[in-house]
Amino acid sequence: MDFTIYQGRIDITEPGGQTVEYENFILTANPDGKRTLRTLTRSPKGDLLRDATQLVTADWRPVDAMGRLYYKGVDCGTVVRRVFGDKLQSWAWDRDSEAVDYAEFDAPPKMLLGFHPIFHDAWKMCHLNTSHTDLQDLLTHSVSNTWNGRTLSHGQKIEGKARFEKTETIAVPAGEIECQRFYWHTSFGKDLRIWRTGPHHIFVRLDVVNGDKEGTVYELAELSETAVMARA
Repeated sequence: MDFTIYQGRIDITEPGGQTVEYENFILTANPDGKRTLRTLTRSPKGDLLRDATQLVTADWRPVDAMGRLYYKGVDCGTVVRRVFGDKLQSWAWDRDSEAVDYAEFDAPPKMLLGFHPIFHDAWKMCHLNTSHTDLQDLLTHSVSNTWNGRTLSHGQKIEGKARFEKTETIAVPAGEIECQRFYWHTSFGKDLRIWRTGPHHIFVRLDVVNGDKEGTVYELAELSETAVMARA
């Protein structure tokens, strides 16, 4: 069995011009075609720390996911999810209770799971048809009711619209990279432009075009690729 491991870092540049490290990720291309994404995100102020892992099939159907959140030094709990058939199963608990809360939701065919890592915004374009530039529907079941993900719960379904724009080569701190570019009208009053690259839809760049924190830029700062050959 052979694996390919991608490791990298995403930096954020805020409207005032300050650039800081924002997110570290490990993406594993698994031998059965599935992909595993692990992310550790911290806010520029240092008051939020988010740890998430997501597994998807070769055709981008969510399999399972886990998210943990710390906000202002408080452990906000953990959410674990599993997609089985046409159902989303969700387990949630917080630091102050032994009880585990369970909920079940519908899981339409092209539904995505949202845990708020910035890398995953590139994966949210996975079902878009890139043969045209018309608007298309996006459906995500999030773990938070806010754009910045400062809460953690069973969440809700969030609808949006996005479209493929074009293929282009852009320069980011990690190098010059050929990308597919998308434009996303979110349900949070933000318009985002997103660049991704390669068959595993690796995040390259995100610009906040309109809305809160307009002018904020997230860029791929480092990227390495390692092939792992399993011994017989």
